[in-house]
Amino acid sequence: MVSRDTVIAEARSWIGVRWLHQGRNRHGIDCVGLVVMVRKALSIGDDDLAGYPRAPDGSFMSHFIRAGGIRVGILKAQPADLLLFKDARSPCHVGIITARSGDLMHMIHALATRHKVLEEPVIGEWQQKWVAAIQMPGVD
Repeated sequence: MVSRDTVIAEARSWIGVRWLHQGRNRHGIDCVGLVVMVRKALSIGDDDLAGYPRAPDGSFMSHFIRAGGIRVGILKAQPADLLLFKDARSPCHVGIITARSGDLMHMIHALATRHKVLEEPVIGEWQQKWVAAIQMPGVD
């Protein structure tokens, strides 16, 4: 098992890496790739999801569940859990929760519109778009 603090530290080590659709290294990464590479670096998963479109269809949520993730209530999500967001109908974005104080959460994610990995509060439109939270396997 890996501690939640270890997951967060690994995720933070990616801050500033540029966004690249389906990127899987420190030269470029997307939101799904960030989760995949954090899990690989900590030896808590080596599964990957490839071939998804630039406008994801939600298949990555099923992928994380098939990889052993456990869906939890958003309001019960903890640091190191994944937050999934929708745009229109399907989940299309994922971030890793880094902190929580009451209802306020912060997350790390690779964001196309900001062109990089960043850490920021989950406020405003993010709160309106969240659809699920998943606890990663191997994290305690």
